[in-house]
Amino acid sequence: MAEKTFRVLSLDGGGVRGIYTASLLQQLALRIGRFSGNDAVSRVDLGAKFDLIVGTSTGSIVGAALAAGVPLEDVVDLYRTRSKYIFHSPQPIQRGGFLDKFRVGIWALRHGPRAANQPAALSEALQFILGDETMEQLYRRRGIALCVPTVDATTNRAWVFKTPHLQRLTRDNAYQLVDVCLASAAAPIYFPVHGVKDPDGGGQTHWFVDGGLWANNPVLVGIVEALEVAPPDARIEVLSVGTGGAPKSNLLTPKQANRGTFGWKGGVDIVSMSLESQATVTAYLAKQLVVSTGRVTLHRLQDSPVAPEEAGYLGLDTGTEEAIAHMEKRASRSTDINFSDLTSGVDSAERRMALDMFSNLTPVTGRQE
Repeated sequence: MAEKTFRVLSLDGGGVRGIYTASLLQQLALRIGRFSGNDAVSRVDLGAKFDLIVGTSTGSIVGAALAAGVPLEDVVDLYRTRSKYIFHSPQPIQRGGFLDKFRVGIWALRHGPRAANQPAALSEALQFILGDETMEQLYRRRGIALCVPTVDATTNRAWVFKTPHLQRLTRDNAYQLVDVCLASAAAPIYFPVHGVKDPDGGGQTHWFVDGGLWANNPVLVGIVEALEVAPPDARIEVLSVGTGGAPKSNLLTPKQANRGTFGWKGGVDIVSMSLESQATVTAYLAKQLVVSTGRVTLHRLQDSPVAPEEAGYLGLDTGTEEAIAHMEKRASRSTDINFSDLTSGVDSAERRMALDMFSNLTPVTGRQE
């Protein structure tokens, strides 16, 4: 008798680098589909392979789309065609030198009074692929659980939007997927705090900030949720995917250590440091939790190394056509690495699990275009 499984997909935050995540998943589905003899490898329903999807910030966008049955090709196209409008005032690309620092300083001063970008273009893009569907409607239609971390800006407490995959989960039923994604992606400085009127009435407005401040890598959220939701006799299988951004390394002098507002680029570097450091430590904690439970298998897709000349194109808000092209090239290189690892590496439960997640995919059906 085959062992029962409960599958989880965890998607990191990372701004415009969500195109890397979506492109990597799409290319792996294509490559592994061909490898496994499945001809139906275009516009496939990858989300249907998972019982639970958890995504933060840009990961919530990719995750909500997959849960809703949106083909990855459409998600990639959204980032490719709309990123420059969503991040209409990006930080200047930094290649080193005084002039770059000067440009960043001017950018920080210009956006001192208000967020660098306004959410209208992102809201329109999300509406295009997700429509008006609510968290409850999504779960009733697809049977896929969705968890999206964010922060309640009025209480400074973590808030995880959840579909009603347990009887007690009713708070978030009427929230639309578009608002859920906007809430999780409302990164300080980059976007305004996102306000949503209580969909159950009462007149209250809830205000949300980017969930990446505490769960940029949401794999712990996924594992803990799965331990409660999955049948007690099921093995929990988790696939974790990043956004391809390498943590920055800096050589600090005593003078640079005594930095103020400008040294932190008006606070932008604080946000980046928070997101990157959280994602790094979470990967370690998840591995320890996996060992202690004895019923969880975890595989994180590998990222290709970042070439020095690419680093400047991996900002959270660098949505230029040139930057998008670099991120897609990185996704292609990472596809090669992961495909080789999964198909010709040392046999292991983790590799078999990940390989099966991309095998025997079915085409997306029944969506309104």
